[in-house]
Amino acid sequence: MHRSTVAIIVSTLVLFCLSIFTFAMPAVAFSGYGAGTSVNPFRIASCAQLKEIDNNLSGYYVLVANINCTGSTFAHLANSTAFSGTLDGQNHTISNLAVDDDGLFNSSNGATIKNLTIASGSVTGGYVASFVQDATNTTFSNIHSAMTITSSSGYTGGLVGELHGTASIAQSSFTGTMNPTGYAGGLVGAMWDAGTSVTDSYSAGTISTSGSYEGGIVGGFFNGTLNRVYSNATINLNGHFYVGGLVGDDQGAINNSFSAATLVGSNSSDGGLVGLDNSGSYTNDYFDKTTTNTVNCFGINGSGTCTGVNTGNATPNYFKNNTTNAPFTTGSWNFSTIWATTASYPTLHNINGFTDPTVPNSGDANGDGTADSYQAYVASIQDANGIWSTVTVPSSSGCTIDSPSSVDANAIRADSNVSPMVKYDAFTLYCPTPGATVPVTIIYDKQYTTTGAALRYYNPTTKAYSTVSGAVFGSVVVGGITKTTVTYNLTDGGAWDNDGVSNGVIVDPVAMVGVAAPNTGSGAPVDKWQEVVAITLIMAGFVGLYWHERKDHQH
Repeated sequence: MHRSTVAIIVSTLVLFCLSIFTFAMPAVAFSGYGAGTSVNPFRIASCAQLKEIDNNLSGYYVLVANINCTGSTFAHLANSTAFSGTLDGQNHTISNLAVDDDGLFNSSNGATIKNLTIASGSVTGGYVASFVQDATNTTFSNIHSAMTITSSSGYTGGLVGELHGTASIAQSSFTGTMNPTGYAGGLVGAMWDAGTSVTDSYSAGTISTSGSYEGGIVGGFFNGTLNRVYSNATINLNGHFYVGGLVGDDQGAINNSFSAATLVGSNSSDGGLVGLDNSGSYTNDYFDKTTTNTVNCFGINGSGTCTGVNTGNATPNYFKNNTTNAPFTTGSWNFSTIWATTASYPTLHNINGFTDPTVPNSGDANGDGTADSYQAYVASIQDANGIWSTVTVPSSSGCTIDSPSSVDANAIRADSNVSPMVKYDAFTLYCPTPGATVPVTIIYDKQYTTTGAALRYYNPTTKAYSTVSGAVFGSVVVGGITKTTVTYNLTDGGAWDNDGVSNGVIVDPVAMVGVAAPNTGSGAPVDKWQEVVAITLIMAGFVGLYWHERKDHQH
């Protein structure tokens, strides 16, 4: 064969192999459960899985537990390609997040980030923020941060660095600490386009400036709309200029908003509402003259108008615990479902969603020393009688738990053959490996006599019951209280999986049943079949006695 022909064949094979390697390599699989769709999202249960967002920047993600990133070096996500997916925190919290630069994400485009708080942590770098440094056409809602943010250059935000296109922030807050260098805002560093907006949000952190053009809400407000926002942040000016209670440099529209920021070391170029007014527009806007340490709405220029209140500290509670003073009454502030009054300034109803649920043993129902809300493989449910049941699986299984599940435990019909000691617990396991067999332990929040007890499974589709084989009853001491446990194996697609399919999802409504009652001193209930047998024997005895007496009478 001619050498040139051989060279062509070899080259073709090399290119073919490279093409297979380059284009046929599968995407890195997510280590947890999910397909990355809105119907079947990736379920994030750890800081390591949070990092895996970088493997699929267009996927749909949900947090299924609070996440503690202590000891984890976290490189910002979406460095070269913008995040375009959805991250739904489902009202969970990320704590101790130490980001190297930018923020949780460097950039986003067409993304949605919602229902998430970053409770603690830090980000240090150039242009930085808690969630996204550079956001285009991105929707942020119900996000909150208490991070420490330190920047060496401009466009730094408590939540987002820059908003472009139709990017928006709603019902969100920042309560952390910022150490910025020019063009920085308590919520946003810079807003660039007419379609950008911040609504129903506030800043209450501390900003120590080392530059100019900084505001309690936005630093460089070059376009867009602020509506129903306020700041009561503490802003240490350190001798810098063009600082405002809400905005540093304003060219946008501020509506129905107020500033009660504390300006420390203000000068003539700083304003209660705006530092530098560059032909912004103003409707129904107010500022506190005492806290802002100025009688001027604007530091420089000032083509619009706003109203100063609390002159000489005569009305220090003007904006506090109040729904009737302007701008509340005339600015469409919703104090029914969005805003809530407090003894101080208004807060947001949705922030209450970030509190840990009330479960036994002060939030550590399985007694392992870690709050259950930080463990996606532990979940508790309270039945109609107020009895708690805590479901646990080994963390090594990779499975996470939802409780209650899609099965309504309170709607399960009565099991006519037995007397349940507790109501049925309906929970769902999500496992990364289809067909997996997982050991499950249920901890009941009482101690029961388990002699003769059984674990019963209910199939909501067939309305049929079956006894779970191999269930082992025991006890555990949690918080100084002895509690009954039951341990058994569940197989995805097996006999006690409601959907009966090997798909990584195990739906399992079960209850402990038997002839024994809880240790309350009130005696034990009797199964229905035993009642029937007893009554039958009694009646048979009466019938036998009757016929015996009748025969004696005939003789």
